[in-house]
Amino acid sequence: MRALRLLLTLIVLGAWVSGCTLTRFGYDMLPWLSMWQLDRHLDLDDAQRHLASKKLDALLAWHRQTQLPDYVRLLREAETQLGGAVEAQDIGRWRARVFELWNPVVDRLAPDLADLALTLRPAQIDRLDKRLSEGAHDLRRKYLEPGPQRRIEARAERWQERMDGFLGEVTSAQARELRRLAERYPSDEASWVEEREARGRDLVRLLRRIEHDKPSRERAIDWCRVYLADLWRSADQARRQRIEANNANGDRLVAMMIQGASRSQRAHLLHKLRGYEDDFARLSGQIPRRP
Repeated sequence: MRALRLLLTLIVLGAWVSGCTLTRFGYDMLPWLSMWQLDRHLDLDDAQRHLASKKLDALLAWHRQTQLPDYVRLLREAETQLGGAVEAQDIGRWRARVFELWNPVVDRLAPDLADLALTLRPAQIDRLDKRLSEGAHDLRRKYLEPGPQRRIEARAERWQERMDGFLGEVTSAQARELRRLAERYPSDEASWVEEREARGRDLVRLLRRIEHDKPSRERAIDWCRVYLADLWRSADQARRQRIEANNANGDRLVAMMIQGASRSQRAHLLHKLRGYEDDFARLSGQIPRRP
């Protein structure tokens, strides 16, 4: 399920552009939203706020000009594929392509993260650690329902809500199938929450290391590049295997739902994809290929 969400929204930088019709508004709001999150988690001083704001503006301008055209091409390929048979391996290939789009962002973002990290004080990192711990607690409360039956029901409801957005309103038969699959598939909520927590701990550990060791800018950039690259594919073997297993289950689920979609539901999905494609084309200065 997460694979289709990733394909549709193409969210970069863990950003706040959600699966809605306001892609342009959401994308243009990224610097402001990012600054708000940074300040909320780190309580930046004036100099840090100025540094972060300048770098975020430059990062978005670079991303708009150099990366969005690749998103448009990927969406067009997906539209062509969705016109025919869709298998789990197709979903996996699309997901892998989206992950590849993260690589140039890592190279562009690592120096900016390092520059900010080199200015942070211990109290600011402590504040971040506390905020992330609070967020992890909220995630556990939201996703780890007590009891296996309640967790299955919550999972089925989440899946149906997402499929309603992608395919239009699902039929009662499709809703029953989602409920059956939610019961049949192994739960990934706990591992997903644990992965989020691990990434937060990795970030705090990175920032504490930079603050303590006070490395050269080049060394700090290297450390930040490793951290950012691992956001998609963990260097830890056990974590990586767990992520890959969960992704494979999601690929199979999404493929099954697309295979069982009606003609009107596929048309609804294609319409959403074309809407994203047109939004990204306009944002990057291209002309949408259809009215």
